[in-house]
Amino acid sequence: MNVYPFIFSNHPRYRISRHIIFWSSLILYDTIFETLSWIKYYPFAKTFFANLFVEISSFPLDMIFCYSVIYFFIPRYLFKGKYITMVLLWLLFSLFFIIFFRLHSQYIAPLIYSAYGMPSKMHSVSFAWVFFDLFSQINMEGCMAAAIKLGKMWYIKQQELILLKSEKQKSETQIENGKMQPFFLINALDRVEYLSHDKPAGIPDMIGKIKSLLLYVIYDNNQAKVKLEKELKFLKEYMELEKACSKEELNIKLQITGNIGGERIAPFIILPLVANSFRQLSLISLPHKFFDLSIRVSEEHFYMILIWSKPVDTSTLSNGNNGFLQNIDKRLNLLYPQSHELKAIIKTDQFVIDCKIDLRGAIN
Repeated sequence: MNVYPFIFSNHPRYRISRHIIFWSSLILYDTIFETLSWIKYYPFAKTFFANLFVEISSFPLDMIFCYSVIYFFIPRYLFKGKYITMVLLWLLFSLFFIIFFRLHSQYIAPLIYSAYGMPSKMHSVSFAWVFFDLFSQINMEGCMAAAIKLGKMWYIKQQELILLKSEKQKSETQIENGKMQPFFLINALDRVEYLSHDKPAGIPDMIGKIKSLLLYVIYDNNQAKVKLEKELKFLKEYMELEKACSKEELNIKLQITGNIGGERIAPFIILPLVANSFRQLSLISLPHKFFDLSIRVSEEHFYMILIWSKPVDTSTLSNGNNGFLQNIDKRLNLLYPQSHELKAIIKTDQFVIDCKIDLRGAIN
């Protein structure tokens, strides 16, 4: 059995096996530890099996506590930065389970010991000693389970960071020879790498979207035209990625109307325009930001209107003179000569990009 699938795979065979090994090892450890305190007075076999059944009888409580830590407290509170709430709830949960473990030691364990002809294990009459003994015992197991969970996630996150850096280098190499340099994808990789420290739980989904976009960049960038339906599919993927990577509250709307089936368009015109708009939006400071994208296809004509919020007293674009838009306009002139229109409009509280393309006017 390969150690890596056994440790990290979520396949039922591996997952169940490693949980069985963990709990079996823990029960065996506790059994031997307890047996050593009885072995001076009773035979080893008797004390071993008596303590083994005592540990097995408390096994469900241990499981509930540990699984609550790793599947409830960690994802719901630790990963979301609610540290104080997590500590307080953990302590409350510990107190709750101390009661159940105390009831187990008073009513269930004596029955098992008596079946083996042994007296009940005596505890100190000190309430404080009993409390801290049970508290340390259950939290040792909870912390052990949490350490294993977090250790695995730390290792996975390191591998994801290595993958992100590797994919970034590949994308930089690939786009150097392309018709259009989609730097928006490199910027997305940078932000995902940065957010991997703050939002580790969302990284796998982000990497999946990055992978899809990378494959699209690599294999479709050199084509003269691509299916409009495919271009818009990856546009949605990119916008979802932008929303997931955003550190601020961002209201995003996307509306697509008309019959897009069968239409074709030059690649990496729409995506860079949208990506540049997101970049412009990220540079401004507003309590509430919005991004509206409306796309309409009618009689082989493509219409796109991008609108995003801006402070009333600022302006980062100058009508049509923005360098990025000029590059897009030059490319449109090459691909759709006399068959397109691209305008940047600055309103009081909005930026607007208006793009119209006659899809029949493309140079083949």
